[in-house]
This record gives sequence, structure tokens and C-alpha cells, in this order.
Amino acid sequence: MPIVSIKQLQTCQRLLFISPVALGDFLYLKTFLIALKKQYAHIEIDIWLDDIRCNSDSWRLSRSKILQQWMDTEGAFKLTYGCTDSKLAMQSHVEQAKLRKYDIIFCHSVSKSRQYSQIARSINDKAFIVSSIPKSASFGWLNKIFFRHSDHTFILDESNLPKSHHITDRYNMIFSEVLGLTLTSEQLMPTLKTPDAIEPITQSWLNSKFSDPEKQGKLIFLNHLSTNEKKDWKLSQLFSLIEKISAIDSSQRFIINVTQENFDAVSIETEKFTARTNTQTAVFTVNEHFFELPSLIAHSDFVITVDTAILHFAFAAQRPLLAMMREKKPYWAPPESEVSHVMYATEGRGHIEDISVDRVFQQYKKMNSLG
Repeated sequence: MPIVSIKQLQTCQRLLFISPVALGDFLYLKTFLIALKKQYAHIEIDIWLDDIRCNSDSWRLSRSKILQQWMDTEGAFKLTYGCTDSKLAMQSHVEQAKLRKYDIIFCHSVSKSRQYSQIARSINDKAFIVSSIPKSASFGWLNKIFFRHSDHTFILDESNLPKSHHITDRYNMIFSEVLGLTLTSEQLMPTLKTPDAIEPITQSWLNSKFSDPEKQGKLIFLNHLSTNEKKDWKLSQLFSLIEKISAIDSSQRFIINVTQENFDAVSIETEKFTARTNTQTAVFTVNEHFFELPSLIAHSDFVITVDTAILHFAFAAQRPLLAMMREKKPYWAPPESEVSHVMYATEGRGHIEDISVDRVFQQYKKMNSLG
């Protein structure tokens, strides 16, 4: 029996899902939340994605805005609570959430599960609260105290999963045991449909950056930065890879993806690089709407990226993909195939920058059947 009963879901009017999701998380989680909405159409589902850091870091506020744009586009969610820049602003979210009178609050987090449990109870002292918590919470000895604000806790039992499983398998087990929602293997695969209104924006950008009709070779989408320097590749390594690939075919076009806070610095270095090498390289960042990013990925012939949401978007768009990852949480890796390969950082400190340019280049040639 699931933790939340069918009767509870049938009588539920509003459900709040609390999770500090990143872009990659939401790509997979939305499959289950939308399926829940389809099964119980009467429930208004809201999402709290505020990571409660309460600071003004531009990258987190920008990512939060992008996520909210995406969530709004899906059409399955009533209200979203984005990241805030102060405790006062976060408290304003709490006050707004109180007015919604949620019947069920489902908290899904790892590092901040205790804080979210407490926030959930402060939002509604009568709600049925379930918290998905980590195994490491004091080895379970103090769970009744730490999670006293929750009516029920849930710990994922990895022993019931295959050794080589994907993140979708983990979410499937969580949603099955908490909400009684189970999807087939076909239904688990992520989808990401770009609105028709974005297509002219993508075409305009491509035409402005790669205007020479005689140099319309493969379009290669590159992403070397993440939110963790241990998962970053160096810009110098990226430039070196572009030179090696261009030496094979100068008609190939390269897009370097960056977040807005890195756009100016990377653009300056890229201008110097293109002036020296005459390669077809342009820097991209989301300008107005989140879907500019997956639209450009969908137009690309090949994607090379470090461990960020980009690899998940490429997987969802079924684009040929070469991903660089650390040897942690392998269930986030896309399934291996002829057009999808994960290169793990196995040398040095195990950081992404320890993966050599030549190693990436040789794998690129192999996947593109080049000498």
C-alpha cells in the first residue's frame, strides 16, 4: 500500500511538491507529476523549488526563473515558488502558501529534508506531510525527532533496484511507494517539446551567427561549465577541441553554451580565439525564454557537455551525445548506445578537467566514424 492512500488523493484539493529541483531533476520529475495530474485531474499541484539559501547569487536566481518559465509552459501546475534572495522574501512565500490550504505536502530532498519538513508544517498544521529522506539521517535513530513535523517518512531502498539503474527507476519507485503511481518503462523516458513560437527565435540566432551558406557543416553544441568547479572543463580545453575538430572539417559550426553571468567573459575570449583560428564559433546564452536552450540543442547534430542539464536535454531530444561525468551517482548517466557515450573522469583528482582533450577528440572521431 502506498503511503498516501487513494482516498486521500481522491479528496485532495491541493498538493504541494517541495523539492529544490535543478533543470535536469525537473526533466525527469515532471513525467511523474504530470502523470499524477492526469490521474487525479481535480488536484491543483503546486511546486516549491526554493532552495532556501536566501542569497543573491545570480546563477541560482536566474536558474529559478528559467525553471518557473518551463513549469508554467507545461500547463499542469497551478503555482510555483521560486528561489528567493532573503529570509524575508522566503517568509513571504510561506505566507502565500498558507493561503492555499494544502491537503497533502510531499517533500523530496536530501541535504535539507529536515528544513523542508519544518517549512511544510509551518505552511499547514493540518496537511498530511510525507518527507523523502536520506539514509544517513543519524542512521535512523533520531528520525522521529528530526522529522516530527512530518506524518510519514520515506527512505529509498536501493537494494530493490538493479545495480545498473537510471534516475527514472529511482523516481518510479519513490512515486510508486509514496503516491501509488507506477509508470511503464516506455512512459519513464523524458520528453521536452519546444513551443512553436521559439522556432523563429532559434532560426534567427543561427542565421545571425553562421551566415555563410558555403560553410553549413555539422552544428556542434558544447557546454564546459556547471555549478561545481569539480565538474567544469577548462575553456582552453574546449578551444583546443574545437581546433582539432575543425582541422578535420572547417565547415563544422560550434556553439559554446554559457549562463548569463559567464556570457561576457567567455564571449571576449571566444572573439580572440576565432580571430586567431578562423573557426566558426559562437557563444550562446538564454536571452528571454528557457526553451531557447532545448530548441538549439534539438537543432544540433552533436552535443559535447559536462555533467549538467544539457546532457539530459540532449538525451530527451535524442541527439548524439558525448558527456563527461565524475564517477559519482552513475544513475544520472544517460543509457549507453551508439549515439550516446559517457566519459568518466578516472585520472588525477577525478575532476572533469582531468579528462584530456585528446581523449574527448578520439571518442568524438569514433562516434562520427572519422579516421
